[in-house]
Amino acid sequence: MRKIATPLLLSTLMLLAACGTQMKVADVDPSTGALKSDKGTVTKATVVTAKPTSLAKFGGTVFVSSGGEYGINQMKATNLFTEVLNFDDLQKLIVSKNLQDKVPSVGEPIGLSRLSKVYKPFLWVNFKRINKENKPYLQMIATNPENLEELFLAEVYLDFIWAGVNDQNSRYPLYNAFIEWARKNP
Repeated sequence: MRKIATPLLLSTLMLLAACGTQMKVADVDPSTGALKSDKGTVTKATVVTAKPTSLAKFGGTVFVSSGGEYGINQMKATNLFTEVLNFDDLQKLIVSKNLQDKVPSVGEPIGLSRLSKVYKPFLWVNFKRINKENKPYLQMIATNPENLEELFLAEVYLDFIWAGVNDQNSRYPLYNAFIEWARKNP
């Protein structure tokens, strides 16, 4: 009986330790300037790149790719941009402005670069999962699509085993690092 109870207890404890919110859009806490968490401490992301730049040159517009509906809604909740766009928005914009000949696709960085030149400047934010030394990481990257310069990159280790992957130790730290960088670069 003890042989079964011990692994069961350990499994239960690991599952409970991994409890946290999943894909929940959080408001920015006015007192801290960071995302509020209902379910525990928000860890810190590692900022790899944080180039000084004026975000004003992007006219308050950001395009969020590979973050899904959560990525779009969380970016809106930061209140850093007046216009938050996804792929569908960009495609509709291209058609409504009759830019199909100049921008045949926005699925590649070259197409986003063309769009930023023929329409208006915007910031491109995307998420990427990578492996470093056989460990999974989630990255949040902000790029100037006009010249494809990487302006900001933060990453978090995805600990699927011990800590679990939830908003508090993956997405919120990335957004908090981004918010901090954006506020330093108005």
